[in-house]
Amino acid sequence: MSKPRKARRSTETTGAPFGRILVATDFSHGADLALRRALRLPLTNGARVHLLHVVPGALPARLRKDALALARQRLEEHAARARAEASARGLDLVVDGPRQGQPFVEFIRAARRRRAQLVVVGRHGERRVRDLFIGTTAQRVVRKGDVPVLVVARPVTDAYRKPLVAVDLEDGSPAVIDLALRAVGRDGPPLDVVHVYHVPFEGFVAPSMSERERAQWRESFQRTAQEGMERLLAPYRAAGVRCRPFLRRGDPRAVVLALAERLGTDLLVAGTHGRTGLAHVLVGSVACWLLDAARCDVLVARPLPFTFALP
Repeated sequence: MSKPRKARRSTETTGAPFGRILVATDFSHGADLALRRALRLPLTNGARVHLLHVVPGALPARLRKDALALARQRLEEHAARARAEASARGLDLVVDGPRQGQPFVEFIRAARRRRAQLVVVGRHGERRVRDLFIGTTAQRVVRKGDVPVLVVARPVTDAYRKPLVAVDLEDGSPAVIDLALRAVGRDGPPLDVVHVYHVPFEGFVAPSMSERERAQWRESFQRTAQEGMERLLAPYRAAGVRCRPFLRRGDPRAVVLALAERLGTDLLVAGTHGRTGLAHVLVGSVACWLLDAARCDVLVARPLPFTFALP
């Protein structure tokens, strides 16, 4: 079976600012938001922000030269609008490309080549462009890449103030919290942390149980989730990180979205196991589903490395 590598529990470097970011642009309004957000994230002095556009490789050969030239011009114009802010913050804004090929492949290649710690994309734009980035590219970068992805949905007015972190209490949960702290800063706002637990086989066992037995059955899973949440948050609280836990029962997608709406969340952080095939459909799809369904910005943590262990 596949097992994730055990996550570290040390919080000594938790919340370290980003030093290298890749911003994917399609020149839409959403891409402008993505670049503005990237420049407002907690960044090291001298951090490098790469701006990349990919011209689809399926473009007819007779159109490629003109398309690349136009893309190069628009990249420079896009960067020019943000250079003053980047300079004021001591950041290095670099035009990377344009490149040609399959967008998600080129973004992953560029992220690896530049050793990016985060890929940032925008959500809003023309419908066909939105489908390209959200329906295909962003989700594929999440599923097949090894770099966190931030999808920006809202206008940028300030740093994130109301982050919500969704965790499954498995080994990858500390990495999700660590990423959230990088996005808001260790000295930033408190983290709302939610875990949605499931009561297995409830529909099968309930008819044979008394009301008291059913209540005890549910309470046992709630108690396990509560204990797991306390273990997860303990080292962060000990390090001075402010966390507010939420435990809920039900469908993680509906519960997380409803809670985010109630809390006025501006950044939703989630993780994916990064598995493929049926395992990904059953487990990893929640984070990818949130990319398109949430109204706020969504940050998806990179999957943990997996090794294959014989049973």
